[in-house]
Amino acid sequence: MKPSMLTTFLTSLLFIGCSNGQTNNHPIAVTQQNKTMDNFEYSFKSASPKAQVLMTDEFYWSPIEETAPFGSDDGSDAAYGFRQWRLLNKTASPVTYLKGLIESWQYPFFDYNETDTTKIKEYINQKANLDEASIQQQIQTLKEINKNSANNAIKLNDNQLRDVIISSSNGMGHMYLLGQDNAIIGIGFAQFVLEGHIDNDIKYLTITAIKRQLLPLLINRYENNYRDKRKQQLIKMLEVVTKANS
Repeated sequence: MKPSMLTTFLTSLLFIGCSNGQTNNHPIAVTQQNKTMDNFEYSFKSASPKAQVLMTDEFYWSPIEETAPFGSDDGSDAAYGFRQWRLLNKTASPVTYLKGLIESWQYPFFDYNETDTTKIKEYINQKANLDEASIQQQIQTLKEINKNSANNAIKLNDNQLRDVIISSSNGMGHMYLLGQDNAIIGIGFAQFVLEGHIDNDIKYLTITAIKRQLLPLLINRYENNYRDKRKQQLIKMLEVVTKANS
């Protein structure tokens, strides 16, 4: 793999290894263990009757379809974590859980209500403010990921890794935004599946997150052969959330 081709690859590794990996270290997030401790899965069979009426397409329940409510890593973690959190917070707003979750992930702040394309572009294009300690930590994280990978794809020394990390980190804004929107959507759908309704505050944010992901600025980041599929699925999800409390 040539160094010029590594930016996208390392951005993905950094995002998984340095961001989502943090969710295993705080009490509000879900881990693989408490996802499966009672064998619960978000599925058509486990859904509330109202959710079964509206969520009839198979993609809604896919654990691997990236656009599906529970298919992305962030959406899945947020949804399963919400179920655990709800056991002790039966009347609290799901937005309280959302805010705590995103803070624990340490994603850069983004206004969940924002739909202005200029401000969204500023967020996704912002440059990372990395100190040397963070860079060194990410170098070690990448080395560890590479050591445990099947094919040891990274063939760079520390100085080369440092340069690529800085370059890659400057392009992670869109992944942070996508992760936050996936979390919002995951929580909104989780409440609907579990309880048969969506509280108005998280419902509004879920609608906003879906509409935001439908903006040309974001939808056009996907390859042509997936873009139409994602758009169709997001539109169907938007219809479900809009009808959820009717």
